[in-house]
Amino acid sequence: MKSNKPNTSRFSLKDFLFTYGFLIVLLFVIIYFSVAAPNFFSLTSAISVLHMAAPLFVIASGLAFVIMTANIDISVGSIAFLSSAIGALMLAKLHIPIWLAFVVIVAMAVLMGMLNGLIVVGLRVNPMIGTLGTQMAFRGIGLQLTNSMVVGLPDSLRMVGNTKVGPIYLDILISLLILGVMWLVHTRTKFGRQVMAIGNSPAVSEKLGVKVKPVTFWAFVVSGLMAGLGAILMTLQIGAVTPTSGSGYEFTAIAMLVIGGVSLFGGEGSILPGILIGGITLSLIETGLNYVGASVYVYPFVRGGIIFAAMFADALKTRVKPRVKMMDDTQPKLPTPDPVRG
Repeated sequence: MKSNKPNTSRFSLKDFLFTYGFLIVLLFVIIYFSVAAPNFFSLTSAISVLHMAAPLFVIASGLAFVIMTANIDISVGSIAFLSSAIGALMLAKLHIPIWLAFVVIVAMAVLMGMLNGLIVVGLRVNPMIGTLGTQMAFRGIGLQLTNSMVVGLPDSLRMVGNTKVGPIYLDILISLLILGVMWLVHTRTKFGRQVMAIGNSPAVSEKLGVKVKPVTFWAFVVSGLMAGLGAILMTLQIGAVTPTSGSGYEFTAIAMLVIGGVSLFGGEGSILPGILIGGITLSLIETGLNYVGASVYVYPFVRGGIIFAAMFADALKTRVKPRVKMMDDTQPKLPTPDPVRG
């Protein structure tokens, strides 16, 4: 008797390219720059790539939760700038303890994340427009507070960003630890399952007992929290807060997520290994350009091209694949009515 089950073992080049396309790109990037710059493929270069990407790993891990709900937050770079500016100013002018400055940075970032959540969820403002407004407002406030000047950190902190544990920078270990925690939140908690459910279908999620508005609100709060933690790593790396701190981080973080498989249409993607793949790909390309002596004017062009390619691939993938996704055991599933209430 002939089975009516679909043949899932059939190889599809299209699905293979959608799933592993950017891994193939990453492989070609490594090969190209290894040939063009003999010193590129080395342990020192690899550690430098991870060191450069560490703050963005953290910021992207929080932004992922917003995007997985089919929303967007383009204010994370400005949140990182304003929160770090406030902390640095309090260190410089009020001489508060270092630990308290870190608490202030995180607390301010969380408050800004809550404001974004209130604007998008409470006032029902389009997330692109709402967070574009807060992006400009937060950066404007930060520039006003700092008078568009560099705010240096105390001498005791200036070298912390280059602290190593063996051959590995400390901020790499911190960022990987945070990624691990966020991966557990995404894959092992009710909140993570609800985020994915909302991204797949808010209406169906509501019927299944998911409180869509509160979960979406908390996704923005998580994004703000991670922007604050990323701001600390960013500031320690530089040793100061500059007027351009965090500038462009939002788009780089979005590109990292899309390259790593997080769909801008929501309900699809992973924290690990997705963010690592995206971040390493972008950082390798910029590091490689530096090794081959490319003009500084080439960097924005290449970065913009990568972002466009990643977003075009995401849009194409979503158009080709049906919006009703088949979830396997490795993906967070739609919650059942009883466990998600309350």
